This record gives sequence, structure tokens and C-alpha cells, in this order.
Amino acid sequence: MRRWLALAAATLIASAATAVPAAAQTGPPDPAQAVKRQLRAEHGVQIIEISRAIFKDAIPTRFQVNSRVQLGPTGPVAADTTMQWGLDPESRKTAETNELLADLESPVQMTVVGGYLYAFGLYSLPAGKTWVRSARPGTVAKDAREAASQQTAVNVFDPAALKTLLKGATVKPVSGGFFYQGTLTRPKVSWRLWTDATGLPKRLLTNKHVTGMNRLAKIERVDTRYADWGMPLVVVPPPADEVIDFEDLEDPFGLFKSEPKELINALQ
Repeated sequence: MRRWLALAAATLIASAATAVPAAAQTGPPDPAQAVKRQLRAEHGVQIIEISRAIFKDAIPTRFQVNSRVQLGPTGPVAADTTMQWGLDPESRKTAETNELLADLESPVQMTVVGGYLYAFGLYSLPAGKTWVRSARPGTVAKDAREAASQQTAVNVFDPAALKTLLKGATVKPVSGGFFYQGTLTRPKVSWRLWTDATGLPKRLLTNKHVTGMNRLAKIERVDTRYADWGMPLVVVPPPADEVIDFEDLEDPFGLFKSEPKELINALQ
């Protein structure tokens, strides 16, 4: 009996010594497949995106987008979004006495659902109306993704595009998941992607170098965070009695309610 016990113990020890974790045997999980598994009806993900434009010899501008994106089998199908500019200190000081400039820092809400975009806080509206509706001519997935994620050059909701992006990228394990890094050569965008242990994106950081008018160079830095993949989510349009169509607005930007001098000063 002792010999059998000793043999069993030796077998267990040998098995433990030679066992290799599944992740080490197969390498990091495929983020494209991880995202594809999340493309289910009435499920979604939360996004926080902060974009910065850094001009040479100028104060950087900041723009934040908070979104809930409803997914479907083919990608995003709807989104609830809040967007807000971050004014630099000099502009914020001016905004204290300039109502039009102060409005730039007020949050704007947008909902994309059912082929329409609904905007809150963007237009001058008649009494009793809070949302403006406009038709969206593009595809549902493109409209929802653009409403939720304004600036990033990488579409993580397209498994095929994500697989192409990661081809040839460097990858290494980090705490809680994996880190990928690469460059989009055509638009000159460098990117970094963090995933959890299952391969789902947690953070995407892109840097794009742009030369615009008068050869003014700038860097567009976009930091996107993803959370709560698979959360139950159904985006619904605003109440119908609070909605007005854009075509029915007589003065959507409130231009006729402002003095010409005030408009000129605000736009300078």
C-alpha cells in the first residue's frame, strides 16, 4: 500500500511540475474574437474618450466624450453621448463675461437611434422643446460609432479591422491583460492598446501628427477607455413631445436674438 501511495504522490508531483498554464501555451487571446463575442443584440459598452489637439506654441484644446454604445451582431446600432469642450484658462476667463463663449463649455447630449440623431443643448429652441432631431444618411453602425467616439482613428468594433491592425504589432503581457503597440503608416498614427485577460479592449491611445493651414503642425492625442463590456443596454429616443425637427427651427443658433457686435466679439 505504501508503494502505491508513494507512486501516486510522485505522479502528482511530476504532473504539477510539467503543467503549463493554457495562456502560456497558446499566447495572448485574440482581441478581434473577444470583441466579436460581444456583438450581441441589446448589449453594450461604456466609453470615455478624451481628445487633445496640441499646437506648436499654443495652448492645447481638450474635448471629452462620455458614451454608452448599444451593440448588435454587426457592430454599434445606437448610442447615448455627452460631449464637452474644455476651455483653456484665458478663454475661460473671457467666458465669464461672454455668454456665447461660455456656451461652448456647456455639455451637449446626443442620442443616435433608429436612423436619427437627437441633440440636446446645441440649438436655440422654442418653448417646450428640448431635443432637435435630424436624419442620419450614413449607415447605422457608422453613425452610432461616430456619435460615441469622435476622434480616434481605430475602430475596435470591427473585428476584421482590429485583426488587421494587430497584425505585426508588438505585444507583451502586463498586469491584468496584454499591451499592444503599432503604427498606422498611411495616416501616420501611432497607437497603443491595452486589453484585459480575455482580450477585450480596456484602453486605446492614439497620436496623430497633422500639418494644417499655414503649415501649422499639431498633435492629436486621443485617449479612449472601455468598460462594462456586455452590459444590458437598449438606447431609446427622447420623448416625442420634447422633440422638434431641425428643418422646423427658424433660428437654430439664436443668431437673430444677439446683437451684431456681441456676435463679432464672440467669434474673434
